[in-house]
Amino acid sequence: MMSSILKFLRITLFLVLYFFLCMVFVTAMLQGWPVGGQMLFAFGVPVILVWWQEKRRSRKVAAKAQAEGSSEKLPPRPEPAPRPSAYDKRIERERERTREANASKEPVAGQAYSPPKQDYAEIVQAGKSAAPALAAAAQRNQPSRVASSASARSSKSGWVPSNETASVAGRAIGGMVYVGTPPLLNTYGYRDKCRAYIDPSLSVARSGADKAGEGMPYWPGYSDISPQCRATYLDWLASGRNDASYNPG
Repeated sequence: MMSSILKFLRITLFLVLYFFLCMVFVTAMLQGWPVGGQMLFAFGVPVILVWWQEKRRSRKVAAKAQAEGSSEKLPPRPEPAPRPSAYDKRIERERERTREANASKEPVAGQAYSPPKQDYAEIVQAGKSAAPALAAAAQRNQPSRVASSASARSSKSGWVPSNETASVAGRAIGGMVYVGTPPLLNTYGYRDKCRAYIDPSLSVARSGADKAGEGMPYWPGYSDISPQCRATYLDWLASGRNDASYNPG
């Protein structure tokens, strides 16, 4: 009902406007026409203009309604997957380099091994003659083997107690530390990780010389610092953590 009233008012307004403009045009330009022609122009042209205008308006409204209907039928676009941050990319690259370095050190699988030919009689004779010396050496090295086996068993992931050790990048570290993949502290988008964890999958320099901690950020974490700073930190832990010349951060 309201749309019909608005349409009637719009048509009436434009008819009056076009009639006024046509009368001005007839008065100024068509004085030589007969009176019937002037009246036909003044009353006919506004009707034609309003009809053409309403028809054009109806086509626009129909096209708009059709476009809205087709857009509603389209399936919703899937949300794009979040892109990994620069921090995650750097950590993944370092882990990939560490895995490649470890893989290059492993022996090639599938290589056939053929033992050399040996004289077993000579081997048995040499073993019997060396048995006393080997027994004495084994007796002397008994404490070192126990210590090495305990150290090998102490390589673990997670919380390392004070009476155990963990091996990271070839360094034996005393307890009271966390070793392993650091867990996420939140899921708010910036993926902050626990700074206390020592991630053994990250690359570490052979030796650390940054005792003053000049290469570390303001709020350092083991996963955020450089391989040189990681080596310095691990050297400090392996030395007993009592060297005052280090700035462990």
